[in-house]
Amino acid sequence: MLSEKSGESQGEQADTPQEEGENLAGEGTLPEAETAPETQDAPVEESAPEAVPPAEPPILETVPVEEQVPGQLLEACPSCGTLMDVTSQEPFAKIYCPSCGQNLRARRQFNNFQLIEHIGEGGMGAVFRSLDCNLHRQVALKILKKECAANAEEQAKLEQEARITASINHPHVVKIFSFGQDHGQFYLAMELVEKGSLDQLMTLQHRVPELQVLNVGIQIAEGLEAGLEKGLIHRDIKPGNILFSDPHTAKLVDFGLAVVMDEAASVKGEIWGTPYYIAPEKLDNQPEDFRSDIYSLGGTLFHALAGRPPYEAETASMVALKQLKSQPVSLQSFAPDVSSETAYVINRMLAKDREDRYPSYRELIDHLSYARHKLVERTQKPQQPKARVVLETQETRNLAAYISLGLIATILIVGVLLWVFRDKLFGDRLAAVGATSSQTAGSKFDEAEGWKTLREGVKLMNNRQFTEAGEEFQRLSGASGVPQPLKNWALMNQGLALLANDDADGAAAVFNQIAKAGQYSSESEQAPLASFFVEAARTLANPKSTIPSEIDRVYSSQGYEAFGLLAFAMHDWVLGEFDDGGPLFRTFSRSGGFTPRMDWISDYKKFAEPFLKDYTTLASIQTALDKVKTADDAQKVLAKVKEAESTVTTGNKIAERLQEIKSQLKVKGAKP
Repeated sequence: MLSEKSGESQGEQADTPQEEGENLAGEGTLPEAETAPETQDAPVEESAPEAVPPAEPPILETVPVEEQVPGQLLEACPSCGTLMDVTSQEPFAKIYCPSCGQNLRARRQFNNFQLIEHIGEGGMGAVFRSLDCNLHRQVALKILKKECAANAEEQAKLEQEARITASINHPHVVKIFSFGQDHGQFYLAMELVEKGSLDQLMTLQHRVPELQVLNVGIQIAEGLEAGLEKGLIHRDIKPGNILFSDPHTAKLVDFGLAVVMDEAASVKGEIWGTPYYIAPEKLDNQPEDFRSDIYSLGGTLFHALAGRPPYEAETASMVALKQLKSQPVSLQSFAPDVSSETAYVINRMLAKDREDRYPSYRELIDHLSYARHKLVERTQKPQQPKARVVLETQETRNLAAYISLGLIATILIVGVLLWVFRDKLFGDRLAAVGATSSQTAGSKFDEAEGWKTLREGVKLMNNRQFTEAGEEFQRLSGASGVPQPLKNWALMNQGLALLANDDADGAAAVFNQIAKAGQYSSESEQAPLASFFVEAARTLANPKSTIPSEIDRVYSSQGYEAFGLLAFAMHDWVLGEFDDGGPLFRTFSRSGGFTPRMDWISDYKKFAEPFLKDYTTLASIQTALDKVKTADDAQKVLAKVKEAESTVTTGNKIAERLQEIKSQLKVKGAKP
């Protein structure tokens, strides 16, 4: 069987659609509910099982001092000091003190690391945000399950792989600071990477823009090359193991850790890996090498570009996967809009025979870089009209010459007559036209005046004059000769004004215009901003799709990307998705780091204030509603709703939501 997923990376959420690890056994299959992982484009048809409520935290037994046993792990309740046996509890597990009933967390300390927050879970163990008490810095602490180092040989292998991985110092590999063992469990202290994973980005966007995928591919290939120089292969490349330290920097996590699980699975006649991305040679129990990682990276990039994995099967049996992976893959069959250069690279990475894949990471990186160069070049180059093919004979050439001479003669005669009678025909108009021409000749777009116009539009937005602001931004974006990035900023602000005016379809059309135009520059200084416009606009171009608040892990609140968070918040607010829009408004309100030219974005905090105020009011009412148990409770909450109705100012959707709450309160016994 394909074993359970090993990449419980820092940014990964449990049970994400793309990351359902499975076990491959010789001819066996998994139960039906497990063999057809749910994906964005192929939802599972069967109804989902009913959610099982979380188990109550256990109440532990007290341990008198005289009954303590050597090797027993004890912790004292911080409230009453009672000693409790937590030997069998998982790290950071919720427990109750048997003496005072205090709800607390067990096993929060691993050597010099204090566990702060659980941030990931997977086949090998769990990841926690932790504080290194010696160096006073936060790290990601991966605590492996006890079975991952069940004997001295496995522990030695883990230490060897961790030691080699820690020696890799590369910007696209997550750094390992230290490793060790405590409470019978192996752990690794790693660099904390907090901007989410490629898996989460795929969930948010479904299909990731081609340029962004190529950038990720190049960066991860460079990280893999650095690992190979140390003699390491990864063995478990997938979207959940590719993390982002910022929207433009990808990092590979879990280098070499799959080796122990791989060896343990082989003893049982199983194969460790994720079916979507596992290399064909591994299914045949052949030794892996770096080209197996190239295959897995190709499958990951294919999934990001096409919105679906290279292969999808009704079953996860070994036989079915071998049959599927023996067939050639074609990216353009599922993503016809992807460039031919990119499709060639991905298809070659996914070749069944490893000899047909890239013989080195350097050649792969060169080809990915070439595909990126051609993509950027194509988006910048204006499309030329197709040349016409004209068949001519001597007769047609003579006829054309006669017609041309006749036209020239006619133009000359008309010109002479107009000159002779110019005063009678035009009079004083010539003088006026001449004066106007002398004033405008040689003039060009005044960029400084353009930025001033943009700021005036922002002032109108803050004064809630959304229609006038939209018209101002539209005039600016349509002005002749307006340069970039001013033109795109005018369009982005125009879209925001339309959203504020509750015109989601009109806003989507404006954002779609930016997305279709593509990046206006590939120069190193301008490319990040140019890419931001396209990526943010694509996210905003669907007027009916909610943008999850977790997108703030992808877009920074520092600098120009904060405008994206504001636009996403406004988009969700118009849809009535306050639980996503509200937190995004809050994140935007904390934004900063603007350059002098971009400081107008900070002025929008005044615009965001009423939305944030109304969200706070709504959230307070919702919390009170959830606590209603009696008719009196309902009556008190209804009074709050009526008060809120007279104060909310941010659109019809929030008023509709308050009406819905009033209806719920009436059912609970409140009287109008």
